[in-house]
Amino acid sequence: MILPRFLTLPFLATLALASSGCGLFDLLESETTLADLDPSRARVEVELGESPRVSLALVPKDGTCEAITDDIKAKVDDRKMDVFIRGGETPTKDGWVCNAPTFRKALAEENLGKDKTHFEVSDETARIALDFEDLLATRTITTSHPDNKIDPGVDLALAWSAPGDELDEENLDVVFTYDDETLELPAPPQVSLVDREIVVRIPQGSPAGTATLRVDAEVRVDATSCEGTPSCEATVKVSPEVAVEVTSGTVP
Repeated sequence: MILPRFLTLPFLATLALASSGCGLFDLLESETTLADLDPSRARVEVELGESPRVSLALVPKDGTCEAITDDIKAKVDDRKMDVFIRGGETPTKDGWVCNAPTFRKALAEENLGKDKTHFEVSDETARIALDFEDLLATRTITTSHPDNKIDPGVDLALAWSAPGDELDEENLDVVFTYDDETLELPAPPQVSLVDREIVVRIPQGSPAGTATLRVDAEVRVDATSCEGTPSCEATVKVSPEVAVEVTSGTVP
């Protein structure tokens, strides 16, 4: 049979979704309640960039992939979160993938810097609640050197402002940018963690000049309470920066 040209692609796409076993029709007809979903953990992710936002994902148990009903609602500090992903399988160029049901909310200026943050997901069948301290705290870095002046080859200790964060060296990236675009480091800076301080060393031979040192970090924040699911976790993506001055070195 030859299909009309204008029907071919939509028709084939519908066939593909219908034959997958978990696709468009499952999303439209989902009857998975929160009790049915029974997620293995609740995962919070905070992005504190130019457009700060927070997301909450309900990670399904191994071997399950369900889309949730519209009755399941999520809130952060009594503010409604929007459904970003309903869950279930979706097609990609590499095949079908399972997505965790995910809620999102943009963060306004007044939401930042709070001591405590409360999340709640619920419907008539179940309730999940999780709490964090300093999850939305302002995160800055400060140096111990007078006037932030540093020498090449000398360790520079950076204090992290949120004491409850769990820093991980593998999730830290230091970006060093001179104000004068003609200047650059001869090699990447060395980075390590020592007693919860970020230690940075720029290489010998770095030219003198003013610069910005930025730390791109993903830090973990432990939940202070976790109800309705076996595990709750949170990560915060943030990029604090500090102005520094390289006071000695070789000027090109």
